[in-house]
Amino acid sequence: MFPVIILALVASVTANVFVDSQCPDLKPVENFNFASYGQGTWYELGRYQNNAEKSGKCSSAEYELEGDFFKVKHLHVANNKLAIIEGTAKLADDAENTGKLLFTLPYGPSGAETKNVLNVLATDYKNYAVAYHCKFDEDKKTRQDFAWVLSRTKTLEDTVKTTVENFLKESAILDLSKFTWPDFSDEACRVDA
Repeated sequence: MFPVIILALVASVTANVFVDSQCPDLKPVENFNFASYGQGTWYELGRYQNNAEKSGKCSSAEYELEGDFFKVKHLHVANNKLAIIEGTAKLADDAENTGKLLFTLPYGPSGAETKNVLNVLATDYKNYAVAYHCKFDEDKKTRQDFAWVLSRTKTLEDTVKTTVENFLKESAILDLSKFTWPDFSDEACRVDA
């Protein structure tokens, strides 16, 4: 879900979804409702594979609106251990009325804060969101794509699932076949004391 999204935003990885081109020129959701998106819990139901989230399961992000930003508490289970990362998110300076968000999270060396852009490409705010992040490697002239399917619940209702799948199939940027669908079973989400 979204929580693991945050981990991947700053991850420098060696395997995953790479493309031999610049980051795409894209348009996030227009007339973005920041308050509706930035409050409550999002579960990460699907994602592009990336090393930062490779062993992560049961990922979620809890958002708490605080005026023009929201607090982020990202949780996921890896090897039956709960990992929590906290930070903030706000509209990017150039977002205008779109779903272009700037996350500030402790992913740098020794926990230094890093800033990463997350583009919300589709959402109805109450059921699902599709989010995307791109990281361009100037030396290799390649980009790494990160993408997530988020939900307000641990499963998508059939009609919502169809909406999300149709969006992904029609996308010029995303590829449905590259998504993995993390396990949310009780066993996968078990945390050892």
